[in-house]
Amino acid sequence: MQGGTSFRMRAGQLFCACDSDGLPLAVGREPDRVSIRVMALAFALSVLAQILTVSVLPLVSAPLAPMPKAVAWPYIALLAGGALSSFPASILLDLFGRRAAFALGASLGLAGGMMSYWAVMHGQFVSLVIGVAWLGMAQGFGLFYRHAGAMASLGGAGPVFAAGMGAAVLAPALMGGIETLMGPWAAAGTLALAGLVYLLTLGVAIRLPARKIGHDTTQEQPVRPSVAVMLGATALAGLAWALMTGVMAHAPLVMAGCGIGFSASAVAMALHLMAMYAPGLVIGRWVAAWGGLRVALSGVVLLLAGAGLLFLQTAFLGLSLALVVAGAGWGIATIGASAWMHQSAQPSPTMLALHDMSLFLAAISGAASLGF
Repeated sequence: MQGGTSFRMRAGQLFCACDSDGLPLAVGREPDRVSIRVMALAFALSVLAQILTVSVLPLVSAPLAPMPKAVAWPYIALLAGGALSSFPASILLDLFGRRAAFALGASLGLAGGMMSYWAVMHGQFVSLVIGVAWLGMAQGFGLFYRHAGAMASLGGAGPVFAAGMGAAVLAPALMGGIETLMGPWAAAGTLALAGLVYLLTLGVAIRLPARKIGHDTTQEQPVRPSVAVMLGATALAGLAWALMTGVMAHAPLVMAGCGIGFSASAVAMALHLMAMYAPGLVIGRWVAAWGGLRVALSGVVLLLAGAGLLFLQTAFLGLSLALVVAGAGWGIATIGASAWMHQSAQPSPTMLALHDMSLFLAAISGAASLGF
């Protein structure tokens, strides 16, 4: 204790076994550039696992579903898992730090990928739903990389988000290799690979640097976003997520019905995911020039255009173009809404959990309405 104003980590404290970056520190003490680079790599791996999962999930669900309407159940379970993990992810992030929280999320992803692979290989639909729900929980934890990046600096979320673009570039090559190796079981192997990618994410997450600094108990309480800002940002991002999950659930089935093969479908979905995360490369300038609200609104308009175009296409090029437009709109809307929240305030863990849970619930409604 120094002058009764601060304390240091010491033996016997419950949280001293974990990294101290989860403590409620001032914004200026949030993650440094090293942390942002590590978070960007971990987020890219998380996105890679997401691409691998959503690219094949409708295709593996269709032959196993006990009835036509059940085809969308695994995808809904993926989103429900993300919604269920929103509060645990936020609370663990706040109590035990980024390292412990993100490592737990990656562990769930590894288990989910292995369970999903087993379920497809043995024709077990219920087990597939359970395994995919675990993958969704891992995605729920992975989403908090963007919040952690935003807390690091106003532009921190952009580089973390843009790292997902690299994953989208790599995914088609990986899926092509799996198809060559496993033939008709390529979709099941892709789910297993998604789990193994989370194993790599686990190795990256535990390398997040811990901050060995004291906590100033006299610092002022951080400024929180207003209710209007939180509701507006959540509504815009929620609309984007509802449209996007509907598109992502619908597109693989449309492409399969139009005779577009597994590899071509993977390329189209990879282009879509690249467009989703590419705005992170430049969106910091847009937010600085126009503000998060205007950026989010423009993204929603672009997403509506892409979603409308998708339902008018039957050829590979047209479907790919629609997916690219919709993906870019989603990325712009999501990052813009996040920037609007973080631009002049610091959301509490409860606010972030409610925000992300609302996004997943909106995503579930989109998948349920458009994913058949």
